Amino acid sequence: MLAMTGLRVQEIAKASWGDVYLDSLSGHYRLRGVGKGGKKFDKLLHPSLYERILAFRERRHVSTALNSSDQGPLFPTKDGWYYQYKNLSNYIVRIIERTELPFLKERNDRITPHYFRHFYAIYSRQQGADIFLIQKELGHSDCKTTERYLEKVLQREQEIGLMWKEQDF
Repeated sequence: MLAMTGLRVQEIAKASWGDVYLDSLSGHYRLRGVGKGGKKFDKLLHPSLYERILAFRERRHVSTALNSSDQGPLFPTKDGWYYQYKNLSNYIVRIIERTELPFLKERNDRITPHYFRHFYAIYSRQQGADIFLIQKELGHSDCKTTERYLEKVLQREQEIGLMWKEQDF
């Protein structure tokens, strides 16, 4: 969910099931809420993500029927409560470390949930999204913040060697 929405772990931890709705215009499921600095968000839940959310909720034995008055957590703990965002953040870090993915060995720092906001920005740019659209999606008030997220990608897009014609060599 972090990678597919660009949301902060705090925003996901405090999201309610009643915040999920089916958008009649697009036919897609969406999550609305209030994020950092009191900024409202309204995020697309890709079909595969929505299916994963439903599967998680089924495992927790909570309702999967949309209900705007359901103020229970989107992702309930085993006891049915909201996750404390610090606990959820630490849990995510532990899961990532347990994967033992090869690229983790090359890193000097831990991958935290915030990393997924960077991933969201980078992947969106690689898929052709404009920097201003990414800024809007992440809720950044200053474009410079988004540019920091995309620094390496933007540098690589400007590599002069990419302008060379391969057939000349």
